[in-house]
Amino acid sequence: MSGANKSGTTKGKQRAGKERIESLGIPKSKWATWWDRKDKAEWSLRVGMTLIAAVTILVLCFTWKPAFSYRSGAIPARDLISRVDFQVADAIATGDLKERRRREVMTLYRNSPQRLEQLRAALKNRLFLVLGAANYEQLGKEERAALTEFYEGSETAPDGESPAERFALLKRVFSKDKELATLEAAVDSAMLKLYKNGILQAPQHPPEKGSQRMIRVFTGDQTDEAVPVELSKVIIAEAGSQLVKELRDQFRSRFPGDEGLIAADMIGDWLRTRLPEFETLKYDDEASQKVRDQAAAAVEDVMMTFYAGQTKLADAGKPLTGRELGLLRSEWSKLVESMRWGDRIARVAAYAGMIAALYLLCGSYIWFVDDRSLLLDRNKLAKLLALMVITIVLAYHASRDAWRAELVPLVLASITAAVIYGRELAILLMASVCLSVILLLGADIPNLVTVTAACTTCTLLTGRIRSRTHLVTVGLISATITMFTVIGVGIVTGQTLSSGAPGGNLEGMLSGGSLNHVINGLVAEAGWAGVCILFSSLAMTGLLPLVEKAFGVQTDLSLLELGDASHPLLRRLAQRAPGTYNHSINVASIAEAAADAIGANGLLVRVGAYFHDIGKMFKPEYFIENQSAGINQHDSLQPAMSTLVIIAHVKDGADLARNHHLPEPIIDFILQHHGTTLVEYFYREAAKRSEEDPNREAVSDKDFRYPGPKPQTLEAAVLMLADTVESASRTLVDPTPARIQGLVDAIAQKKVADGQFDDCGITFAQLHRVRQSLVKSLTAIYHARVKYPGQQSA
Repeated sequence: MSGANKSGTTKGKQRAGKERIESLGIPKSKWATWWDRKDKAEWSLRVGMTLIAAVTILVLCFTWKPAFSYRSGAIPARDLISRVDFQVADAIATGDLKERRRREVMTLYRNSPQRLEQLRAALKNRLFLVLGAANYEQLGKEERAALTEFYEGSETAPDGESPAERFALLKRVFSKDKELATLEAAVDSAMLKLYKNGILQAPQHPPEKGSQRMIRVFTGDQTDEAVPVELSKVIIAEAGSQLVKELRDQFRSRFPGDEGLIAADMIGDWLRTRLPEFETLKYDDEASQKVRDQAAAAVEDVMMTFYAGQTKLADAGKPLTGRELGLLRSEWSKLVESMRWGDRIARVAAYAGMIAALYLLCGSYIWFVDDRSLLLDRNKLAKLLALMVITIVLAYHASRDAWRAELVPLVLASITAAVIYGRELAILLMASVCLSVILLLGADIPNLVTVTAACTTCTLLTGRIRSRTHLVTVGLISATITMFTVIGVGIVTGQTLSSGAPGGNLEGMLSGGSLNHVINGLVAEAGWAGVCILFSSLAMTGLLPLVEKAFGVQTDLSLLELGDASHPLLRRLAQRAPGTYNHSINVASIAEAAADAIGANGLLVRVGAYFHDIGKMFKPEYFIENQSAGINQHDSLQPAMSTLVIIAHVKDGADLARNHHLPEPIIDFILQHHGTTLVEYFYREAAKRSEEDPNREAVSDKDFRYPGPKPQTLEAAVLMLADTVESASRTLVDPTPARIQGLVDAIAQKKVADGQFDDCGITFAQLHRVRQSLVKSLTAIYHARVKYPGQQSA
């Protein structure tokens, strides 16, 4: 408790001391005064928005990584040496190794052993046919043909080799095997390997699709159970010989004696000669392709090693190809990977400092030279920051080598900024954006000159958009200028003159084919830049209404559409308040000329004048220009009530404009065209009545003023003066030029004295030109005409 009391006492003493110091009347510093008066919550919000914008750029543009600034076709001025040790897969060596693995893989063959069953059954049937005869003489034509299949001999052959003797031999060998069951068992055992491995006449796959020494054999669809087999063992030429050998071994145990071996040879020859008709193996290309792909996929990349400070990645003076770009990107990736956290933080901090410097540059210009509301109004500030951030991020990502389209968002932003903020501020903003993009991309001076030329020309040429083809013309001119800039900068930087840096040892390129290559490259680059700019201008033509809606601005094109006399509000105004409508048309005419005289937007003033009094259509009879037959509605009202009716047309007009979705600049004209001026007639009437009645309270002029705000722009100030002058000029009995001059000067001086022009920034020189223009216009309206003979006065 004692500590708390002590703390409270200390704070109380500090406050008392502060109050005593302030009582001396010593003025504070400007910064202290600014801080005390500042709305800290609003200020903190705006600062937070700028920080978020900066962080967005830093994050989305990967500022912690070094920029990869190489592009295909670029010509390096020096040899590019590796900065770090890294490895890159050797595509050629890896491809050769994969192809070798494909050639070495054991392809798959499907085995269909059922065909050998048919061969064995055919053997048994032919033997039954031969052995069915009791002796050789009883053999018929068909039986003899069957015997010939097993042995072709001559009747005059030596003993033991005639067909009759061989027939007798078969009868003796199989005399005890009437059903040929023993023979079938012997053949079955001899053909066991053929059943398992299969047979084929020759390899059915070419050498490039697999091994010619080994294959894998499977039955049915069981590719996973395929077994490796030597290809030579399943070739019929060798498999047949092996079959005969196996059959002899089987006969030796089942049919002993020399005659059994002779019978084995006869049957083996019969089987061997018919094996080609019963081929069991068929090459499966689809399954084999999968195996080949798996084998190739299992091959690890063959790596090439590049050493820091030793290995050359690209030659000076030669355009970068895809291979060199791949090496440079691999080196860059390794460099990024090997960066320490301290290096990354330092890079981010450096870019953050760049953004802070550009913030200070642009913010100072806006604050001291341009429109401060861009910084004070958080909505306007948010839109400004969003435009810049989106442009930088899109340009950064659109600059990749495959697209090279960074000019598209930059040109779109240049035209947008020119439409919204005007040429002067747009040039500064886009110069900052271009510098940021070039530094983020790590690009060189020629690229900076190119993008700056494109953005600057588009900004300067945009101007007033009065036709739909205006932006196309801007794009064509800007594209032409930028294309010549690209070629000129390429020549000036020396790319076509030498392959090295300036110095005494230049390797000339004029004598070889390199010059033509460089020139062609520059022409192609210039052509692509022109295409990007022209595309952007065409796209901006369609995006312009969205820009106007988002930023609350109006181009001349949309103003011309808005100022059409067929607009529903103008038609209704002409019907309900024809006098007001006629007054608005006259004000529009004289105000446009006055605005043009000081370089303001005359078209905007003209359209604003059309709508500035639309609120009068609710009670048109209370305004003198709409009254007729000498009837004045205010005769029955108190001055204060009449003032409320008169003032109400401002709020009613603004509500009506918002309901019909008129743009904000037009609504601002409605709200500001009277500013906070005094409704002088009814104020004087109220003051007069107050003087006549001593019981009445004193009249305050605050109760007889428009709610404002005062004019905030040159255009609003011109409209205010033109509106007042046009109304007052109707009261002149003899509107001579001198009287008109006196009326305009008096009204202008009264507005200045009343402080109505304090917020719009109009100068005395501009005000003088406005007055001269108004006098000239009104004199033309009220000029005297020649009276014809016999004409009576009107």
